[in-house]
Parts: sequence; structure tokens; C-alpha cells
Amino acid sequence: MAVPANNNGKNLQADERTAKEKAIDEWLPITSSRNAKWWYSAFHNVTAMVGAGVLSLPYAMSELGWGPGIAVLILSWIITLYTLWQMVEMHEMVPGKRFDRYHELGQHAFGEKLGLWIVVPQQLVVEVGVNIVYMVTGGKSLKKFHDVICDEKCKDIKLTYFIMIFASVHFVLSQLPDFNSISGVSLAAAVMSLSYSTIAWGASVEKGKVANVDYHVRATTTPGKVLGFFSALGDVAFAYAGHNVVLEIQATIPSTPEKPSKKPMWKGVIVAYIVVALCYFPVSLVGYWAFGNSVEDNILISLNKPKWLIALANMMVVIHVIGSYQIYAMPVFDMMETVLVKKLRFPPGIMLRLIARSLYVAFTMFVGITFPFFGGLLGFFGGFAFAPTTYFLPCIMWLAIYKPKRFGLSWFANWGGARSAPEKTTSVDDWLPINASRNAKWWYSAFHNVTAMVGAGVLGLPYAMSELGWGPGVAVLVVSWVITLYTLWQMVEMHEAVPGKRFDRYHELGQHAFGEKLGLWIVVPQQLIVEVGLNIVYMVTGGTSLRKFHDVICDGRNCKDIKLTYFIMIFASVHFVLAQLPNFNSISGVSLAAAVMSLSYSTIAWGASVDKGKLPNVDYSLRATTTPGKVFGFFGALGTVAFAYAGHNVVLEIQATIPSTPEKPSKKPMWKGVVVAYIVVAVCYFPVSLVGYWAFGNAVDDDILVTLNRPKWLIALANMMVVVHVIGSYQIYAMPVFDMMETVLVKKLRFRPGLTLRLVARTIYVAFTMFVAITFPFFDGLLSFFGGFAFAPTTYYLPCIMWLAIKKPRRFSLSWFINWICIVIGVLLMVLSPIGGLRNIILKAKTYKFYQ
Repeated sequence: MAVPANNNGKNLQADERTAKEKAIDEWLPITSSRNAKWWYSAFHNVTAMVGAGVLSLPYAMSELGWGPGIAVLILSWIITLYTLWQMVEMHEMVPGKRFDRYHELGQHAFGEKLGLWIVVPQQLVVEVGVNIVYMVTGGKSLKKFHDVICDEKCKDIKLTYFIMIFASVHFVLSQLPDFNSISGVSLAAAVMSLSYSTIAWGASVEKGKVANVDYHVRATTTPGKVLGFFSALGDVAFAYAGHNVVLEIQATIPSTPEKPSKKPMWKGVIVAYIVVALCYFPVSLVGYWAFGNSVEDNILISLNKPKWLIALANMMVVIHVIGSYQIYAMPVFDMMETVLVKKLRFPPGIMLRLIARSLYVAFTMFVGITFPFFGGLLGFFGGFAFAPTTYFLPCIMWLAIYKPKRFGLSWFANWGGARSAPEKTTSVDDWLPINASRNAKWWYSAFHNVTAMVGAGVLGLPYAMSELGWGPGVAVLVVSWVITLYTLWQMVEMHEAVPGKRFDRYHELGQHAFGEKLGLWIVVPQQLIVEVGLNIVYMVTGGTSLRKFHDVICDGRNCKDIKLTYFIMIFASVHFVLAQLPNFNSISGVSLAAAVMSLSYSTIAWGASVDKGKLPNVDYSLRATTTPGKVFGFFGALGTVAFAYAGHNVVLEIQATIPSTPEKPSKKPMWKGVVVAYIVVAVCYFPVSLVGYWAFGNAVDDDILVTLNRPKWLIALANMMVVVHVIGSYQIYAMPVFDMMETVLVKKLRFRPGLTLRLVARTIYVAFTMFVAITFPFFDGLLSFFGGFAFAPTTYYLPCIMWLAIKKPRRFSLSWFINWICIVIGVLLMVLSPIGGLRNIILKAKTYKFYQ
């Protein structure tokens, strides 16, 4: 009996080892998540490819000349698209196996050891090299942003410090575990790359040809011409990159024998390469046409006006290289963590990840500070590292693996077979935004809730304090924080109040509490008022903050005055694109960026107030001097506070994205995220409210950034942070509206679900909110009016009423009393606060001209 026992013991040990290895693979960044869609591939590839190198392409053209320059650009585009197609095809060339990493494909082509030594050094040179270059690029662009705004009026700050500021973002973002978790950051980066590329060539067209433009090759000596030509090839090679992460990106897409990952991956690659062409060719050709061989190695330097546009473009570069850094860092993190866990036997966990990734970011920062040779680094890394992994290594592996007939038509046949038809939607519910994805983690709940709650309303809290006074102001803030946290906990608990059923939408919970028809009529109108109202307010906020950014930069520079209408339209243009993202998980990166921005500009607001100190003869009496003014001001301030404590309207929809089982219900990770979010809310709201009022008293403006009018560059940066934040907030509140619209269109009106329906419906919605915002831009009045009239019911007391209806606590028990107290406070808030907001709207409407 001993032998079988030993055999069983060995088998059990083998099974345990296999399970452990599987758990490690599920923890590693590349293989941890396989639920990406084809559009993830699109914007990941755009982010990986369209880097700040696009701004150096006109300079490369000046070293190549018209003929060779155009030929090199076009040939590079075609060759790299072909080699990218090869990589996509080879990802699953062995049935039942996926080559999730570049080096795994190399090992299959060249052998276990040789493949590793051929691929890994080149891949590391590329990825670490790019991260170092992006550290320099991010720091330089931040410095340019600062210098353009200050225009020699501010203290000169070393590049070193700007690189450190840029690196500080990555100490945080590097803790995101995998590619899917940085999808929103990557999307934002892709949008920025297209935006600053458009600014570069558009401003060149506007400026026109410089006088006596010269199209001769830049260098005058033969050695100079030759070396310049070689360097320009490196610049182009740097621009056409992305192959180093393509297999890792494809690894995040699900795959079955019937639906292999190469189809959605290739679809995304095609879209990405169209965007690449739209960025590269206009910038290269128009930039060279405008400036000839006098163009700088960064075309934004040649375009030194309008100042505000160049400052904006540089900030876009910063946001883009933040995303690009993360895309290229993820495979490096995967290699590091693989070695640490599988070779050095460190236990996988958050501490290992925190230390390893922080050390890597610190290393790239240190090298970036030590060797900030931007143009040289582009040429050096572009030629030395990108050319092998991008231009010819995929071809060598293709020849080694497929062994096509010599001089055959393999290239043409495979190109034709690579196209794929769109996949059919198997279920309407799986297509709808709220139900489409249930793989979110608890931290998604955290930053979604921060984004939903900490809006631009935080900047109006010191003004609300000036209408409430110290005692009532602090009391209202604290009581609101406690009540809304309690009602949010109720919502989280009621999400799965019925075993086996999830109330994924606010109105579904309402229908369970009040009945099918009555629940719909009670909840949906209020929810729509909140969400559509908020989207309108955020349109105004985004446009207003963009205008403030413009005005701060242009201060004293004789810039042309631009109507608020146009800034709202600029802000809306972002949403025409972002609105096409299908569900909450697809906007997680946008939401994370928004949450970070909200914490950042809140810190700027109270930090700058502390730095400025108390005003002389600061006055803490109520702002208004007449009794009616005090009363109406008090009511308006209640609405502002109600607006600040929101987020309940999307909490069930956010919780719907978290997986749930009887053993691990979704309420546990959701509540964990809510607690973190509410700590962030407290860290934002209380310092801004109290410090802002302490510093300025009743002289504070309705937006504290207006009161803080210096330093100019910091206020401009804070306003741009507000813009980024309300972009995310708009999307968070729009998603449930999209869900309602698409449910009605598909289930009631029998439209066929698909991309066209989504494109038309969501575009019309964004246009509607833009139009209303342009027509009625009463910012602070809208805050108070919607804050009281709409947020109070859905945030303060409707959850309590549903709790009483569903849970039925014993009469006069503690739970019963708490809920009724919240209901009374919420009703009073609903009745009183819109009065002040409406008065503000009426006062401002007297002098307002439509579309001024």
C-alpha cells in the first residue's frame, strides 16, 4: 500500500504545483486579463506608435529632402503594417497555444535558449529606452508649458524638476496591474496624440510658408548630409514602432478556435494605422512645406504662437507620453515579476509589485535626468533598437516558422485572408452598456465613485461657506458626508437584496421597492434629471475652464477674445469620440485619470490658499447684507453642497460591473471601493472648503481658482485638470443614459443593436447637451438649482425610502429613526435649495444674451 500512497502523493504534489503555476500566470500582468475588445487594440497601438516622435518628422524631412523623405515615410508605413500583420498571425500559429510575449514567439522560432537571447535584449533596449526618452519628453513638454505661460516672468525651473514631476505620475500609475487596467489612460493618450498632431499641422497651415523658405537638405557639408540622413532614418524608425508590445496587447483579447484573437486584433491594428497616417503624413509634409530646412527638431518650437495653443499642445504631449510610458513599461513589469516570482521565488503580491515597479520608474527617471539629449536619443534608439524588432525580426521569424516557397505570393495571399467580418451580437443584454462587462475590481469602484462625486462643485464650496458661515457651513458639510455615505451603503447592500438577482440599475431597484410601473415613474424621471442635468452642467464647466485656461495664458498678450460658445464646442468634441466607448469598464482609464485630476486640483486650490494666507481684514460675516439676500444665499449654498455630494445615481450601475457569487458577493469589493472613495472625498472637500473660506472669507469667488489668480501657470494647470476631470465625470453620468436610450431603441422600437445605432444615438445625445449648455451657461446657478431639485431625492432620501419598503425595519427602532431623519433632511434640502439657485439664474438671465 506504500507505493500507491507515494504515487498519489506525487500526483497531488504535481497537481498542487500546476495550480500554483497557474495562479502565478493569472497574477502576471500580460496573462492576468483576457477580456479586451478590438478597440482596445486600436488605441493601445496608437498610443504605442504615435509618440512625441511625430513632432520631429518635419525635422527628419529637412535632413532627407522631399523625394527621399516621402519615400521613407511611405515605405516605413507599408513595411511596418505588414510586419505587424505577421505578428498578429503568428500569435496563435500553434493550435491550442498562444504566444503572449515577443520572446515566447522568438523561442518557438529559434529555440528555447537562442530565441530568448535574440529577442529579450532587443526588446528591453526598446522598451526601457522608450521609457527613458518619454521621461525626457514629458519633462521637456512640462517645462515648455511652464515657459510659454510664464513668458520669462516666472522663476526659471530646471528641467530636472519637471522630469521628477512627470515621474511622480508614474509612481502611481505603475501600480495598475495589467493592460486592461490602463486602457483608459491609453485611450486618453491616443486622443491626445491625434489632437496635438492636428494642432501641429493645422497651425503650420494657418501660419503659411515662411519668407524665403529653403527646401535644400539641412546640412551643407557631405559628412553632415550623410550623418543627418542616417539620423533622420532613426527618427522615422522611432515613429513607426509598437511591434514590441503587439503580442502582449493581443494576449489581452479572448480567443477560441471559432473566434481567434487575430480577427479583432487585426481590426484594431487597421484602425490604428489609419490614425497613424492621419497624424504622420500631414505633420511631416505640412511642417516641412511651411518651414523648410529652418524647422526645429520639435515643430512646436517653430510654432511659437498663438501661445495658448502651443501651451495646450505641450500639455497634450505630456498626457500622451504618460500613456505611452505605461504601454511600454507593462511588458518590462511582466519580465521583472516573472523573474522575481518564478526564478527568485518571491511570493506574488502587492508589496512585491509596489517595490519592483517603483524602482523601475525611479531608474528611468534617474537616467532621463542624467542624459536629457532628446533629439539624439530619438535617432539613437530609433535606429539601433526599433529597426530590428519592428522592420525585420518578424520577417525572419515568419521565414523560420512558415518556410514559404521562395519567390512565392505568400505576402499577397495572407494579406487578403486577414480581413474579418464583424462578430454578431449574441444577446441584447450582453450588448447593453451596463450588462456588457462584469470583471471590474474593487478599485474600479473607488475611482468611478470619486469621479462621479468630486466634481468641479468642490471649487464652489468656499463660496457656499461664505453664504452659510462657519458653524452652519461645517455642520452642513459633515452631516452631508455622513448621510450620503450611509445612503450609499444602503444602495450597495440592496444591489443583491433578492438572492440570485442583481439590481443593476437604479430604476430596477425602484421597481422592486415600489412595483413595476410606479417604481419606473418614481426613479427614472429623477435619475434622468440628475444625469442629463449634470452632463449639461459639465459641458458648461468644461468650456468655462478651457476659457479660463486660455485667458490665463493670454493675459497681457493681446490674444483674440473667444466666445464661451466655442470653448464648449471644443469640450464637446472630445465626447463625440469618448461617447462611443461601450461600457463602464471601457472608460475605467478615463475615470481614473479624472479621479487623479480631481484630487490634484483640489490640492492646488487649498494648498495655494494656504500659501497665499489670510487676506488683510478678512471678513467672515455672511456674504449678503440684506435679510432676503442671506436667506436666498443660504438656500443656494445648500444646493451647492447637495451637488458636491452626489454619485448615488450611478452606484448600482458601477456595482453591476463587479463579478458576484454567493460566496463572494459584489457588495464586499464595492463597499471597499466606496470607503476609499469617501476618504478621498473628505481629503478634497474639507480642506478646500475650510482653508478657502479661512483665507478669503466672504470675498471668495464662486470658483476659488478665480480668487487665486497667481501664480498664473499653476492656476492654468488647475483649470486644465478641471477639464480632464469633467471629461471623465461626463462619461460616468452619460453611461446610464446611454443604457436607457439603447434599451428603448432595441427592446421597444426594435432597432438592430450595432455600431451604427450606438454612433447615431450617442452623438445626438452629446450634441443635445452641448446645445443646451451653450444656450444656458449659468454655471453657479445651475449648480444650486440641480443640486437641490434633483440630487437631494436620489442621494439623500430615496435610498432610505426603498430601504424601509424592502427591509421593513421595526418601527421606532434605531434603523427606522435614522432613515426617517435622513428623509426629513433630504426633503427640506430638496424644497429649499432650488430657490436660491433659481434666483441666481433669474438675476444672471437679466443681462445674458443668447450665444454671446
